[in-house]
Amino acid sequence: MSDDRMWREWSQLAKQSVREKYPFHLEKFEQEVLTKIQREKRRRRWQVTSWAAGVVVAATLFFQIAQPFDGSLWGLTGAERGQEVFEWITPDEGFMHALKNGYPILPEVKLEKDGFVYQIRDAMVDHRRITFTLLISGEKMEEIARIPDETRKEMLYWSTRVELGNLSERGHGSRDFRMIDGVHYLIIKSDYRMDEKEMQALMGQTKPALPVQIVDMRKSRDDAVVAELLLPLPKSVTAAEKVIQPDTDVDAVLKTDGLVTSLQMNRMIAWPTVTEIELEAKFEDGFVLHRLENMKLVDGSGKEYQAIDDKVNKNVEHVQETDIYKGQFIPSLFYGALPEKLELRFDEVTMKRLLTNNFVLDMNAKYPQTIPFGKKKQLNIEKVNYDKGKLSIVIPNKGPEEINIRVKGQNYDDLIVAGNQQTVSIVFGVPKQDTYTVEMSGLEFERVRLDGVIPITK
Repeated sequence: MSDDRMWREWSQLAKQSVREKYPFHLEKFEQEVLTKIQREKRRRRWQVTSWAAGVVVAATLFFQIAQPFDGSLWGLTGAERGQEVFEWITPDEGFMHALKNGYPILPEVKLEKDGFVYQIRDAMVDHRRITFTLLISGEKMEEIARIPDETRKEMLYWSTRVELGNLSERGHGSRDFRMIDGVHYLIIKSDYRMDEKEMQALMGQTKPALPVQIVDMRKSRDDAVVAELLLPLPKSVTAAEKVIQPDTDVDAVLKTDGLVTSLQMNRMIAWPTVTEIELEAKFEDGFVLHRLENMKLVDGSGKEYQAIDDKVNKNVEHVQETDIYKGQFIPSLFYGALPEKLELRFDEVTMKRLLTNNFVLDMNAKYPQTIPFGKKKQLNIEKVNYDKGKLSIVIPNKGPEEINIRVKGQNYDDLIVAGNQQTVSIVFGVPKQDTYTVEMSGLEFERVRLDGVIPITK
């Protein structure tokens, strides 16, 4: 394979991986890839936003447990039980707390196909989360290990991805390639949050099994899934849930902000590895809820249940004028008696709203020019030119600029990084004119710091 062809293939794989939010990093090699892509004058879409915030809360809650847990739920015979300790990964406190309370690690699943051996180990799953290790070995892996070109070999390793069938999942993972007892393994460790409704539909099947698919990103979509392992979900998974309704006669302790109409607790659900809360929020002036910062659950004894970082996950659903916000906490409240007193605390609220603005681009004006956008952002135009049916707007290469730009209702055709990498040309295929109306759009953020407390139980 030629060097140019290899880099082109890898650039496509890298873009697809980013789109799917698999944040794997291979520092030196990754930098070489990005440098090569810039030289090829390829760049991902630029977008815009600026920061801001504000909130109030009111919450009255009452407590009810649905589907109480008991030890008979596990539903695993002696022959079906998996290992009793995690062997390949170090899971977070939520998974470890579940394991200490008797929730099982699922039995190993193994498949041999096309010269590869696939093994799923350290699998623990509930309605919302899954962690597992995928081991890939076999004759074909030994052939890859013998490739002398390290860059090409790494490209082959990183073209392999794990998906969970049609389930929507978000999260993170890591991967490593190493030799253990004379055998080469590609080791992929995964920790995902899954869509609740999709998981409930899966668990409602007669014999539910989680499809773990191995995907080769070098192949076409129809042939991309090179292997699938079915991970059976026993009764311990399908029945393990506590639904908690907050008390209705306790008051929230919050400082208010004029932009916030209301913020109240709707429900809590505890699964073996995580507890999830659902809040309902309303705002004025087109703002919607983005994040509650530094959230934690605190019980009457002062014990804290930390929020799982949700920066890469979708945690807000916008329904008409209401925002439904979800947060997850570990260790879970699934086990043992629920605390007599429990409250949600946070110290900052971030809101956002969509902004749009138009300006007239004059081809004969003097440049550079600065176009303000919202309270804090601006579009800096170095120069403009028209050549061979293309309009080019040249801006500093400080990206990603967080502003979407359209000309005559059209998105850009290309982004070209200058040879000195100091500027980027945004190219539009539009007719030649003396002036153009340029549409800008993006997000504006508002941030408010406060001592937020929402009581859940007395």
